[in-house]
Amino acid sequence: MKIIDTIKKLKQGEVPHLGTISDSVLDFAVGASRFRSRFQSVSSLERVLTAVRHKEPDRVPVTPILSGGARQISGISYPDHSLNADKTAQSFLDGWKFVGGDMVLLMLDLSLEAADFGQKIVYPDNSTPYPDYDHPVIRDVDDYDRIQSFDPLKSPRMSEFVRLCRIMVKEVGLKSIVTGFVFGPLGVLAMMRGAELLFKDCVLYPKKVQKACEIITGVLIEYVQAQCDSGIPAVAIDSLFASKTGLPKKLWEEIEGPFVSEISRVIKDNGLIVGVHNCGHDPYFDTQIRSMDPEVMSFAHLPDDCKDRKELKKKYGDRVTLLGYVATPLLVHGTPAEVMDECRRQIDDLAPGGGFILAPGCEYPPGIPLTNAIAMVKAAEKYS
Repeated sequence: MKIIDTIKKLKQGEVPHLGTISDSVLDFAVGASRFRSRFQSVSSLERVLTAVRHKEPDRVPVTPILSGGARQISGISYPDHSLNADKTAQSFLDGWKFVGGDMVLLMLDLSLEAADFGQKIVYPDNSTPYPDYDHPVIRDVDDYDRIQSFDPLKSPRMSEFVRLCRIMVKEVGLKSIVTGFVFGPLGVLAMMRGAELLFKDCVLYPKKVQKACEIITGVLIEYVQAQCDSGIPAVAIDSLFASKTGLPKKLWEEIEGPFVSEISRVIKDNGLIVGVHNCGHDPYFDTQIRSMDPEVMSFAHLPDDCKDRKELKKKYGDRVTLLGYVATPLLVHGTPAEVMDECRRQIDDLAPGGGFILAPGCEYPPGIPLTNAIAMVKAAEKYS
């Protein structure tokens, strides 16, 4: 009966909360969806779930990760996009309906969590919010000891993001995949200290950094649990500094690895999909997979142990679903034809056998026209 009910819901473009569906039921539903796709179109949700289960859907799923870029459709200001869940939801919905795509990744500015820990944030009218580093929360190493826990559901930005998750689940969640998002504890600290100083502190004062990470992780776990309770089917963890942009691999494993592992475990205990986002250079796929055991890896550059896309697919294609990785400079400066050509090459190399979702390496550049976002969606439809 569960299988029959699930198939009926999928046919209607609906799905129950993923945490309530067993792997066997999901696999059966995916198999039925693949069979049905020979005769009729399938929903975005079916397409993404098929890819995540490492099967080939009717075509490659695609998400342009519009984020702040979509606000230009309705003329929403950046402060409203960042601070007002109703406006943020309108922005994401505008992008989803106008440009298309099979997933809605709720990626906002990376200063969100740090703002609620007391970091002063600058909110320009037409660009991404950023920390005011003239007034950092952590001015010297002793300030790590002053980081305090709080209830994220009573804090301004995190509570508003949870409300955004609820709105988006209501509006989109039964038609497609909506993912939550959380910046890892080292990323939050970087917003309050500055990355360069933080990296030095990780080497010179690791215990102080770890103590602060422990406090922050406790808050992030409650934050992530609230996202899971909203009904979203997936949460992405941003572990930017698990790359050569950040810390040496062994040091990252010691400093942040145990804490992002705890966050991942909360998502898995809720039966949801764990995503990892890392747009750093030469990301450490191997250690991130050991730490977080994700189903999906969102990336902007090849991992440190792969020389090309084919090696990436061979080494990791059966372990995680690869989400990426159209380069930001190409989206900014390339023509739609050039973007589509690059998408075709990535589809050819990474899509066979399933486990691939076409996407930018990071959020779609928010200040440029949406032409190349549309080109990505068109490429997925044309070349799959």
